[in-house]
Amino acid sequence: MSDQMLKVPRSLRRGGRLEESERSVRDTLKIIALVCRNLGIDNLAESRILDMGCGYRMAKSIIEQDILIKKYVGLDVFRDMIEFLREEVNDPRFNFHSLDIHNEMYNPQGKPLAELGALPISKESFDIIWLFSVFTHLAPHDYSEMLKLLRPYVRPGGRLVFSLFVNEVTPSGLGFISSVNKKFEEQAKENTKIFMDKFSETYNHEYATAPPFVDFDPTQPLKWAIYSREHALELVQGTGWEVESLNDPEDAIQHYMICRPV
Repeated sequence: MSDQMLKVPRSLRRGGRLEESERSVRDTLKIIALVCRNLGIDNLAESRILDMGCGYRMAKSIIEQDILIKKYVGLDVFRDMIEFLREEVNDPRFNFHSLDIHNEMYNPQGKPLAELGALPISKESFDIIWLFSVFTHLAPHDYSEMLKLLRPYVRPGGRLVFSLFVNEVTPSGLGFISSVNKKFEEQAKENTKIFMDKFSETYNHEYATAPPFVDFDPTQPLKWAIYSREHALELVQGTGWEVESLNDPEDAIQHYMICRPV
């Protein structure tokens, strides 16, 4: 483990967490291992990573756990957090940029994603582009726009990996419905019942049907953006990407999709 520790102020932690739990670090390491396993590589030592909607946890874990990586570029709409990372991370492998793009949950005053045009980085620079807990907060029009925006930045033979909420129950028992149960397990049972009743309105378990898209809780816009499997796949068409796989949830991640550039 590295001697370098990244002490992130509470004000820059989404949700205002007091501190990062050991579970949070373990989950981040599990996601890195999942990416390597799916892409058939031993580690990230030769990989250039673009982390869209980066937050701070991935960089923190890579630095503190001495994860091998060739290059890491993090982009996020949270300007203050990005400025903190730029000041505190003194490692030539790492670069961070803020983006003023609209997200109903995290940056409601930002510009529409379709107007961004380009990212402040070189094209065809990255072996892996990943987004975790980003598509889970995107409306359908931004889902496709995000894919189009990222396409020029992948190197030939590179991959795109992103997590999303798919409106289905998986054989493992994981998935969106389990995420809701976990989220509300410490809250009043009546609140949980109301929430689960609303879920039942959007999903027919017997016939496994689901609407194309549901903004699950309109009082908290796009906190849970959930897609049918069919619509999640349809929205990739015409974006310059080809779906390689749409995978069931695992311990540290929701459904996740892997795409290759067309």
